[in-house]
Formats: sequence, C-alpha cells, structure tokens
Amino acid sequence: MPRVRPLSHCLRPCFLLLGALLLGACEAPQERPEPLRLGVIVDVSGSSASLGIAGRNGIQLAVEGINERGGIKGRPVELLYRDDGFDAARARQAGAELIDAGIEAAIGPMTSTMAEELAPQFTEAGILLMGGTPLSPLLAGRDDMFFRILSHKNPDAGDIARKLHKRELRRINVLIETSNHSFTRPWLDDFQRQLQALGLSTGQVLEYQRDEQTDFAALAERTLADQPQAVVLICSALDTALLATQLRQQQPQLTLATPGWAAADDLIEMGGQAVEGMLTAQAFDMHDLSRDFLDLKQRYQARFGQQINTAAITSYNATRVLLTALEQRQSGEHLKQTLLRIRQFQGLQFPIVFDDFGDSDSPLLPMVIRDGRFTRLD
Repeated sequence: MPRVRPLSHCLRPCFLLLGALLLGACEAPQERPEPLRLGVIVDVSGSSASLGIAGRNGIQLAVEGINERGGIKGRPVELLYRDDGFDAARARQAGAELIDAGIEAAIGPMTSTMAEELAPQFTEAGILLMGGTPLSPLLAGRDDMFFRILSHKNPDAGDIARKLHKRELRRINVLIETSNHSFTRPWLDDFQRQLQALGLSTGQVLEYQRDEQTDFAALAERTLADQPQAVVLICSALDTALLATQLRQQQPQLTLATPGWAAADDLIEMGGQAVEGMLTAQAFDMHDLSRDFLDLKQRYQARFGQQINTAAITSYNATRVLLTALEQRQSGEHLKQTLLRIRQFQGLQFPIVFDDFGDSDSPLLPMVIRDGRFTRLD
C-alpha cells in the first residue's frame, strides 16, 4: 500500500515560493541613477549648419561611447540639444534654456561670434562651456568659463601669406564675410601683417554680410575687376564653395586660399572642382593611419552614413576631454578647477594642454586641395 504524505508537507514548498514572491513584491524597485545632463548648442539651421551638424555628430558619438561603458560613475550622460541658428538672440535664448535645465556643462558653439555671445552668459551662471571650433583670438586670455582645444593664433594666415609670396603672386584681393566678425576680422589683420612682413600687401578688400539676397556672382565680378592673381576667401565653407564657383567660372586659373575655418567643414563636397588647388589648413591629418583614428572614422561612417570631417573630430575630442574631467572630478570641485588641475589631456593626434584661461595651442597643418582631397603642403 503506497505511503500517503501529509497535506501540510506537500504545501510547504508552495508556501515558501509564495512567501518569496510576496517578499520580492514588497521590496522597493531599484531606482535608475539620475542622468548627467550636458547641453549642446550648435547651428543646425543657419548659414553654418553643416559645421554645426558635424559638430553635433561628433559630440553624440563621444557620449554614446561612454554610455556603452556605463556612463560617468554609473550615471548615463544625457544630451540636451539647442539650435543657435547662427543668430545672437537665439544663441542667448538657447543658453538660458540649458542653464535653467540644470546642466552640468555645455558643449559648443561652433563659431566665434556665437561663442562671444555665450561665454559671458555661462560665466555669469558659473557653468563651463567647452567650445567646438571657435578660433577667435578675441576669446583668449579671459578668466571665464569658456574652454577650447584648438589654437587661436591663426598660424594658417602666415602659411598662406608665405605660400603666395613663394609663388610670386603680387595682386592679392580679399573677400571677407562679416557676420562671424570675431573670427574673420582678426584673421584678416594677421594675414595682412604677415604679407607686410614679406613686402606684400592686399589689394581690394571686399566685405559682405551674408543673407538670402547675397549675390555671389556680383561679388565675384567686383573682386575680379582689377585682375588679381589670387583671392583669399575669409568666410564659411558654404560661401567659400559658392564664391569659388563664381570666381573660377570667370577666371579658371585664379589662385584661391581660405582659412582653416572653411576646411573644417565639408568644403570639398560643396565646392567640387571649383576648390581644386585651393590653399588652406586643417587641425587634423585626415589620412592618419593610426588605429585610434581609423577606428573613429569607421564608427562615424557607420553611425552617420558620411565621412568624418575636422568639425566632427574637434567636437569629439572636446567632448572626450569634458567627459574625462567629469570622471575625475573630486568631491566639491568645480569642473573648471578639475580641467585646470588635470591640465593635459590626450586627444586624437596631439595632446591638449590648457593654460590658466582655458585656451590651448594645437597644430594647424598647411593643406592644398588636390584631386578632391586635402593634401599636406610641406
């Protein structure tokens, strides 16, 4: 006759399981850590939108990388985006919104004039602003909250002046766009000083301020009226491409040059054959074969479906510096103090070393556009 087990013995495992389930239900759900919020201010709708979009992509790629590794001290990094539209009032409004949102720091903008608007605002709020590609010397030497990783000393102005002198070009005209005046006017001053030291001077200097009615064909015609041998275009990549097209249609063999500001953007894609042979400069060697650089190029291509450019690399570098500082910030330490305590960071292709004012020196490589590529000028 089979042995009958007591009912209480049979139910005991069920009661134990039920008790465990009830205990688990009573426990408080595990709270997700509060995200660490960073602001992003770039132009994605104005005349420097291609520069801003590339910068935004570089920032996003850096943040996605650190989030994949667990964030900052267990906290995910969240980006709050704002569009400055390359407009001073919109930039200030964007800055106010991000400051009110309680961000830890902000990244951007990509242009010097917008940085001039935002730096005092973030300094007053006590929030660090890590610049993208602003190069203006007018932003240097200030004890404020604005930091940047690229040099503000305009070495490309001297490089271009020396190259034009070497080619024995004497009639040199200039087209300068004035809306980004914090960069364009100091660059022109440096260029003219370098020319003067070589016994040269500029001819016509034509100023314009870009708007929807800008007549690039008319600007080109005026610039070529006195038959210059070379024209220097101190403007954005888009305007450089448009003006180069008009200039080369009227004078195909004309020598053209532009600061590294334009070459940080998709200048070749926008200008095509019209920018072939143009003298310029870049902050990075785009043909670098190091493993880290090749890996970044591949990840950027896979993520955004386009080739990386200097603006994207600069913003990626700047964001990595900021994230490193956030990781190494000590208790009670302001982020500015952290950056100045660490002082030197390893960037792609060159070290980033901040002075007491948050400025840094960086190489700027002389380039010429040959066969649709940026090629080093030795």
